[in-house]
Amino acid sequence: MSMSTALSGLMAAQSDISATSHNIANVGTMGFRSSRVEFADVFSSSPFANQRTAIGSGVQVQRVAQDFTQGNVVTTGNLLDIAIEGQGFFAIQSFGDPNTAAGEMRYTRAGAFTMDANGNVVNAAGSALLSWPVGADGRPLTFDMAQARPLTIPLEMGTPVASSQVNLELNFPSDNGMLGQQSAIPPAAPFNPADPTTYATRTPIPLFGDAGTPVEAEAYLIKIAEPDAFSTDTVFELRLLVQGSEVIPTPPAVQNTITFDATGAITAGQTLPFGTNGLTLNFAGSTLTTSPFAVQTATHNGASAGRLTNLELDGTGGVYATYGSSGRIPMGQIVLATFTNPGGLKINGNATFSATSESGAPLTGTPGTSGFGLLRSGALERSNVELTEELVNLISAQRNYQASAKAMETSTSLMQTIMNIRT
Repeated sequence: MSMSTALSGLMAAQSDISATSHNIANVGTMGFRSSRVEFADVFSSSPFANQRTAIGSGVQVQRVAQDFTQGNVVTTGNLLDIAIEGQGFFAIQSFGDPNTAAGEMRYTRAGAFTMDANGNVVNAAGSALLSWPVGADGRPLTFDMAQARPLTIPLEMGTPVASSQVNLELNFPSDNGMLGQQSAIPPAAPFNPADPTTYATRTPIPLFGDAGTPVEAEAYLIKIAEPDAFSTDTVFELRLLVQGSEVIPTPPAVQNTITFDATGAITAGQTLPFGTNGLTLNFAGSTLTTSPFAVQTATHNGASAGRLTNLELDGTGGVYATYGSSGRIPMGQIVLATFTNPGGLKINGNATFSATSESGAPLTGTPGTSGFGLLRSGALERSNVELTEELVNLISAQRNYQASAKAMETSTSLMQTIMNIRT
């Protein structure tokens, strides 16, 4: 009996050392909850035995209890590092962890999140942070846990628009000495973008394609007529090249020419249509002067999808994104969960827990409301392990182990003494 009692003490002390060592090993693990081993004595006696002389049978591990007290919060500066100040757990869902069943719900205090290539907010294990869907005012549309979804922040927002009109305000030179290398008026050779003697000047123009991205476009200007005894008009012909290919006027019979009168004002060709996609070049405000060729303004009506320029997270869990020059757009409301009995949660590793029948179903809500802590962006909650206390516990557990080993040694000596008794 004394041997088994001493053995139970050894095993209990070993469990205590293991739990303490586990705590010490995870002192730097963000969101880690420390644990302690709780023991209970063992009594095995008959109902008819004298309880005044009953002797116990040793010790047993009753449970390994988790400590859910708040850990220290440290500033990191990373926006998607989020610490919970108060009660609650982040709700996460398996998104890419090969060791977790797809869609499995877990809970954690570790708030080190980042964005993957698709804009999903995930932790290092690939599990997605869950959020409530919100309306345009940022208020949650539901508090049903079944409706919570992974928080996703698109890297682009909006629909790209191809340019349909380019507005060019140009200054055309009236002096033939400012026509570059153009050989004659009009040039003797047909237009050739590789031959500078066939045009007066060229200029790049802003243009977006169907994908809302810039495309290479150039306008070539050729002086084909100047004032003479029969006319006071000055005429320039325009040739448009997009991505190295010439785009003809629409319809082809339309003359792609710009005409100025003696005062330098446009009298014809203020708008010129090109191609089959309805592209129009508008030269309103352009003039003919004695100054060199110059581009005064160049704009277009194309648009690209707005790119993510700013991300904000408030203390109540609201996530807002800004795209381009647009205002803040609500992306979601971070979900927090609490439990009636957090000590009944199942430990999964990676500083995560799962709900069990002992913990009860998760009680969900938004940060800052009754029973839920606030969120602090740009910070992380460290492990709640108190290292000094754990080292003292380790020394205590070691002494308990040594004492139980001594008890076992004593029991062995007693048994040896009995074996040596001779009749």
